[in-house]
Amino acid sequence: MIFRELILQNFGAYQGRHIIDLTVAVNQEHPPIILLGGLNGGGKTTFIDALRLVLYGAKAQCSTRGNLSYGEFLSQSVNRDAKMGEEATIELVFEQASFNKSELRQVPISVSRRWTQQPKNGRDILEVRVDGWNNEVLTNTWDEFIEEIMPIGISGLFLFDGEQVRELALQDTPTQGIVDAIRTILGLELVDRLEIDLEVLASKKRRESVDTEAFSKLAEIETLITQQFAEIELEEEHKTQLEADLETAKVSLVEVEREFMRKGGKAAGDKQELEQSYQHLRAEADRQRKELLGLAETCLPLMLIKSPLLEQAIEQSKKELHLQKAKAALDLIKERDRKLSEFIQKQNFPKKHIRLVQEFLEADLAQLEDESQHGEALLGVDSDLLHALSTLLEYDLPQTAALANSIVQKLESCDRESMQIQNVIASAASPEIYQQLLQKKEEAESICESLENELDDTKRNLALLERKLASSKRELENYGTTIVARGNLEFFFQSVGKVQTTLDLFRKELTAHKIAQLENSVTECFLHLLHKSRLVHRITIAPDTFRLELYNAEGKPVPKHRLSAGEKQMLAIAFLWGLARVSGCQLPIVIDTPLGRLDSSHRLNLLDRYFPNASQQVILLSTDTEIGKEEVTRLRQNNLIAHEYLLDYDESTNRTFVRSGYFW
Repeated sequence: MIFRELILQNFGAYQGRHIIDLTVAVNQEHPPIILLGGLNGGGKTTFIDALRLVLYGAKAQCSTRGNLSYGEFLSQSVNRDAKMGEEATIELVFEQASFNKSELRQVPISVSRRWTQQPKNGRDILEVRVDGWNNEVLTNTWDEFIEEIMPIGISGLFLFDGEQVRELALQDTPTQGIVDAIRTILGLELVDRLEIDLEVLASKKRRESVDTEAFSKLAEIETLITQQFAEIELEEEHKTQLEADLETAKVSLVEVEREFMRKGGKAAGDKQELEQSYQHLRAEADRQRKELLGLAETCLPLMLIKSPLLEQAIEQSKKELHLQKAKAALDLIKERDRKLSEFIQKQNFPKKHIRLVQEFLEADLAQLEDESQHGEALLGVDSDLLHALSTLLEYDLPQTAALANSIVQKLESCDRESMQIQNVIASAASPEIYQQLLQKKEEAESICESLENELDDTKRNLALLERKLASSKRELENYGTTIVARGNLEFFFQSVGKVQTTLDLFRKELTAHKIAQLENSVTECFLHLLHKSRLVHRITIAPDTFRLELYNAEGKPVPKHRLSAGEKQMLAIAFLWGLARVSGCQLPIVIDTPLGRLDSSHRLNLLDRYFPNASQQVILLSTDTEIGKEEVTRLRQNNLIAHEYLLDYDESTNRTFVRSGYFW
């Protein structure tokens, strides 16, 4: 399937008629990408909604439909400036492979939908042409035909946007839409339909084998089961809607909380406590200053002259004490030297030795006399004063300085913390703004709480309905078994049980086989997108929840939170890509906001590895900040772009014009 042309007339912001050529050549030598640029609000989402709407009609999951009925949605989709009675039209021309006399050829098929601001019966007018000729049969069976070539269950894998990728990256378990797509790809829906058809056939046989009274009872049970199925389906839809609303409410709550913090709401709420903390810190700072002043009244100021004055005073004091001792001992030393000289003269020592001793004594006495005569006493200290000065320098001053440093650090910490608290208090919102922020936050919290409670009630009600349905099925089975009278039908019902068992085994085997294919495909796509990954070596998929599990080369689990934000988005893209590959459908890929919030390296990986290989036709809808000048130049240099268009939105006329070329 290849899109050839899309025609928009009076649809959304596209006033008038716009023809967009989407043709690409289906071979590797020709570029596969059609690039449409547009600013936010310029018509990119409307473009992809047009594709969904023209293909699936009332079943299309368009972004702006919400809870509107199909007729209301169609009415609101008509361009506001269209003339009264003028139609809105969407026409898609695509090629579909077809065998004709054992020859494969591409057949052009055109599907169009048109309506006015007051659509008749709330419906559009559908028209399908094949090879340029109206085809009423295909028009009447279009829903069945499009389900064969592009089932709506897997359309989300081929028509998606960057926000869908971001949500998938943030979730541990795929959304219900992705789960439905996986079940469609795995063929499990076919097995489910077979089981339903088998149950319908069994019910028909039961009705054929009972009398009128039994038939009435059987019909009553079957009616009840049908009603219970409908109630469960409605409750499931309600549950799905509540889950979506709750996710939206949680996102809104996060934004409100951020705004609450950013605009000083939290600071305003904590203002009293902050002011108390500020006063406590100021009081503590004053106490520390008083302690510091107390130390200043002790020996602390002497730290200013510790080096070198006090140290020089110690040395001078030691010299003076030595001088005092030398003067006091000079006369005693002279007398000792005289007696020693007389003593050695009387001894029978060699004259040489006597002369050496006398010379030593004379030199030592001369040095001592020189010191006592020339030494200067500046301080006049005694031994007690020297001891006190040494104690001050070695013990008192270091301890006092250490205590002072500790007090200064505490004082600086108090000043720093009080300054931070003062800044927070200064950023606090005014009482009026605080009340507005608080009310907005409480309303967002109340909405989340209300939705959570309603969701819990819905889940309980759904569980109750499912138990009632199971009970009705057992009653139907028991009643049908007891009323079957003919022996040949007993064999039939036994066979039905065996077939159901076989289908269940087949579902498990099919699931295991397809899951293995999907795991290989997703792993291959992920590693290809990252080129190499030292963190992730293998990806597995849980068969019951389809949750992704990551493993490294040693076979150990890798928590998803260890991936960067960019790697998570690449994993989500790899998941969608792998699903599309396993589906076996050769369909165009249409991506709105393709690069999202990816960093530059991951953007280049998508440009070089995903977009050229995602499909034989890739339509990208981008702003100028996603696929910017550098990215589009890279795509052009690699010869990957078949067509470039700019969705130019004119605010003055509220119109979007489709022009050739890109932003640059």
